[in-house]
Amino acid sequence: MLVLAAAVAGCSADAPEEVATRSSVTDPAGDVVVGGLGEDRETVAAAPRNAITDIVATTIDHGTDTITIDVAFEDLRPRQYLDLTADVTTDGTGSGRPTQVTALTYLGESSIDVYHGDETSTCVDAEVVVDDDLDTVTVSVPRACLDDPRWIEAEVRAATMRYRATGPRAVAVWEDDAYVTGLDESSARGTSVRLHHP
Repeated sequence: MLVLAAAVAGCSADAPEEVATRSSVTDPAGDVVVGGLGEDRETVAAAPRNAITDIVATTIDHGTDTITIDVAFEDLRPRQYLDLTADVTTDGTGSGRPTQVTALTYLGESSIDVYHGDETSTCVDAEVVVDDDLDTVTVSVPRACLDDPRWIEAEVRAATMRYRATGPRAVAVWEDDAYVTGLDESSARGTSVRLHHP
């Protein structure tokens, strides 16, 4: 299910009368995939019991000053490693490499980085909030960190691995894409609708 919020655009002659500024989508539970298990490390298999990585809803809001990405999971675990990444394309990046926004949480500690190409993360005002009771991870990035874009599109995915694991699980990665379901996640990346600055 997809829900869009629209806003009246500015006075620019080439702007559409209505543009989306916010999107909300649901993603089926139980569609996590895992790669790296077994003898063939390239094999990807369904892992429906992995609820930690299982995205069930994603809301992106292109606000006046801040871009907010709120992701709901089936069952977050307070001490489990989780990587939530959004690759954000803007009118400034165009067909070039998107800006990578990565939030990490492990053992109750969280961090966030914003990377433009190969640059070091410099967005000190970006924030991540993990709510284990609501099973949500919310990322907030000031528009200034993305060069004040007129519009954005985002690929959103979550991944986890098991630290200190031995045997086949030592290199396994569980992953869920907010916009793609099932085994298609291993090859295709889903993208949000284009969200304009209000």
